[in-house]
Amino acid sequence: MPTPSLLRTVLTPTAVFRLALGWGAFLATVLAAPVLSGPLTAPVLWTVLAGIVAVIVVCAFGVVGQAEHLARRLGDPYGTLVLTLSIVLIEVVLIAAVMLGPGEHATIARDSVMAVSMIILNLVVGTALLVGGLRHADLRPNRTGVSAYLALLVVLLAVAFAFPGLIGSGGAYRPGQAVALAALTVVLYGFFLVRQTGAQRADFQEVRPSPAAAAPQPRDPGAEPGPA
Repeated sequence: MPTPSLLRTVLTPTAVFRLALGWGAFLATVLAAPVLSGPLTAPVLWTVLAGIVAVIVVCAFGVVGQAEHLARRLGDPYGTLVLTLSIVLIEVVLIAAVMLGPGEHATIARDSVMAVSMIILNLVVGTALLVGGLRHADLRPNRTGVSAYLALLVVLLAVAFAFPGLIGSGGAYRPGQAVALAALTVVLYGFFLVRQTGAQRADFQEVRPSPAAAAPQPRDPGAEPGPA
């Protein structure tokens, strides 16, 4: 049973505020559904949309913040896995909410994944490299882990975006193809997670300089002193 100190650590005032904000916004949207379903003027529509987006952003950053604290306690590679799953779950929930809403949204999942992939591979990775280089100057990437991540990412992107146009019908998989490829994708990612958290976990951990390389080299007693 969680202790009171643990509950106070998890249920901080900020976390409680985000929970209340999210559920309050949800209840307000449900209660205001009859009003919002009718025709709205442009200012009202933009105000409601801005409020919904603001609530989503605040709650999403709260989830990511909690996941980051948990990731720091778990360390690599489990911490990276927790952060990845938290972000993916947020995206899946948002996409599912749109797909379950009124209207036709046949391509919303594919378009969203494509947009997220472009943002991550360009904006997020580029910003991380730039900020990391400016702050730490000397970055030591784990080349083996980066290569494994990129190889898996290329395969998954090809399965999601390239193969439907090659082996599918009308730019989409047939039902049998979709089920088979979905199962193979789950198996592939499961194997990747087993290797990431098992025998090859060192390939996905942060590279730290060895103490011998970081320590200053002893000076040769017989060497001539330098100029004063």
